[in-house]
Amino acid sequence: MKKIITVSCLLITLLTNAQVFTGTGGSILNNGQDSYFPINVTGLNPTSIDSVFGIEQICFTITHADVSELYIYLKSPAGIIVELTLGNSSAGANFSNTCFENQTGNSITLGTSPYTGNYKPVGYLGRFNTGQTGNGVWNLIVHDGFPSTNAGTLVSWNIKFGNTPAHPVILNSSNLPLVFINTTQPITDNNSPADIGIVYNGSGRNNLTDTRNNYNNKAQINIRGNTSKNFEKKSFSIETHDATGKELDAPLVGMPAESDWVLIASYIDKTLIRNPLTFDLYRLMGHYSSRYKNVEVFLNNEYQGIYALAEKPKRNINRINIEKLDKTENTQPYVSGGYIFKIDRPIEPGWYSHLAGNCPANSKFYYQYVYPNDSDITASQKTYIQTYMNDFETMMSSATYADPVNGYPKYIDIDSFVDLFIINELSKNIDGYRLSTYMYKKSIIEGGKLSVGPVWDYDIAWHNCNYNNSFISSGWAYQLQDNSYPVPKWWSRLMDDANFADKVKCRWSSLRQNILSTSYLNNYIDVSAAALSEAQQRNFRQWPIIGAYINPNPQNQAGASYATEIADLKSWIASRAAWIDANLPGNCVVGLQEHFVNNKLLVYPNPMESQTTFSMKLEKESDISLCITDLVGKEVTRFLNTNVPPGDSKIVLERNQMQSGIYLYQLEINNTVTTGKIIVQ
Repeated sequence: MKKIITVSCLLITLLTNAQVFTGTGGSILNNGQDSYFPINVTGLNPTSIDSVFGIEQICFTITHADVSELYIYLKSPAGIIVELTLGNSSAGANFSNTCFENQTGNSITLGTSPYTGNYKPVGYLGRFNTGQTGNGVWNLIVHDGFPSTNAGTLVSWNIKFGNTPAHPVILNSSNLPLVFINTTQPITDNNSPADIGIVYNGSGRNNLTDTRNNYNNKAQINIRGNTSKNFEKKSFSIETHDATGKELDAPLVGMPAESDWVLIASYIDKTLIRNPLTFDLYRLMGHYSSRYKNVEVFLNNEYQGIYALAEKPKRNINRINIEKLDKTENTQPYVSGGYIFKIDRPIEPGWYSHLAGNCPANSKFYYQYVYPNDSDITASQKTYIQTYMNDFETMMSSATYADPVNGYPKYIDIDSFVDLFIINELSKNIDGYRLSTYMYKKSIIEGGKLSVGPVWDYDIAWHNCNYNNSFISSGWAYQLQDNSYPVPKWWSRLMDDANFADKVKCRWSSLRQNILSTSYLNNYIDVSAAALSEAQQRNFRQWPIIGAYINPNPQNQAGASYATEIADLKSWIASRAAWIDANLPGNCVVGLQEHFVNNKLLVYPNPMESQTTFSMKLEKESDISLCITDLVGKEVTRFLNTNVPPGDSKIVLERNQMQSGIYLYQLEINNTVTTGKIIVQ
């Protein structure tokens, strides 16, 4: 009986062990700088905060005419920062005794002003409860994102510690590769040194305790992106280095060896599928597209969730395979290429378009140098590529732009423009054509024409943006009129030409029979979601944005789940494709129905059940080698054909004894290598 009484008293003590610390307020800076409001926590018992005793709740009162201007964070003595509310994901006036805890039902983004009561924050309070000390200075950080517009005041705030804290996310093993990043200084826009380790056991489980068997060396790392830099979960650029600090080409998670990589956070994309879907479709259409692998990331031992570890677009035999251009090559024919540049924001060196884009104010769009970059490109090379694009723009605005000899066929690789048009329109990419749009030009020696691609930045495509009618499944993306970042006029001009419209119609009709069919796309999404089913639960616990409005999400977030996000994506794509079926101009005549040209490859069906076909159209007599391996590199089968005549050629891969899973292929045509993956159901 005595033991029962002792335990009961102990339980009462634990259940009532709440400790509240209160701070004072003050004026919120309205000059673009952060305002810091401290609480010095002392005498906390116990001193460390974890899943047994830790932060339960943060409350504050703020007077402000428009809280959509405010970004509010909590920073611990150890330097961990968790986002409480995210700017224009909320609206209206004032936070009135607003409390944040992860046990509540509704996100702050779904509330209404004056936001009284309990809400889930945009971030996860469990990030604090990892065993760090609770004693020390805690800061409420308030950032007014619209300087000199509305002034505001923090009236008061407090932190509550107790026995029902949010638990930190625990990962012991995963079906995805694990990436470990460790740094000794904050990661910023500028390169910082880092140690990186990768566990990759092929199709097997990847354990936290495993040896860093895929990569274990140095790197340089920096934050990447524009709008995405404001999100709590950051994207990163990585350059792999050896122990001496020199660039090191490394074959990360089975991809061809290189030193430049990107970790794509896809924070705003709650399916975590939109960028990978675009990469894979564009590759299946026969173009280079960044290879990637979904991974789970740790930063300084803190779990960061799912990322796509992807190839950074650059000149390379296994990436954008164009002629190397040295500083000494300043005369014809060598100065003619190769070049890589992109249409994007004027935040990096480049030049403005010669003519205005498709906008009422006649604004110009902007080209950024990519290769050679701004520090390597010579004055003669700048003059050449700018003159080439000026001539192209001038020609596209002329009455004879469609002339088969001296019009656009003289300047561009038509098939690349056709396919980028199709992927941009199917996804209704709000940034398509006018931002993050890569282009490259081959030298005269290689044919000299301008190509568009590879695809990049599609996280707010595929029904994930709520402005400029991008969320509506009808209408054309290329007809968008925007003064700030206009669409180049040449897209409208191309679609006005019957020959180009006919090619688009035929290509679309052909692709709708295989990789752009509704059944194929639904199956792709289902397979991708299944592969992420385990890890996405951890990801959205660390970043609890399912059921929260993250600008510019168009979906209804009330009662949302990962399953509803997947269903929304599939439903919208089906509606979008059906609208294009009914409204795409042009006529498809016999002779134009080609899946591919100039050695471009189509692999279908993929995923496969009993067999899949590798189809290509060869420019000339070729030697072809196709190797299929499993994820650990073990060869499954190989095909070799020599002296294959020009024209249509096919290799049919039978399933035979192949087990369900993911396989890699390497297709070599006259020493040009294309790689990709095949899913066997």
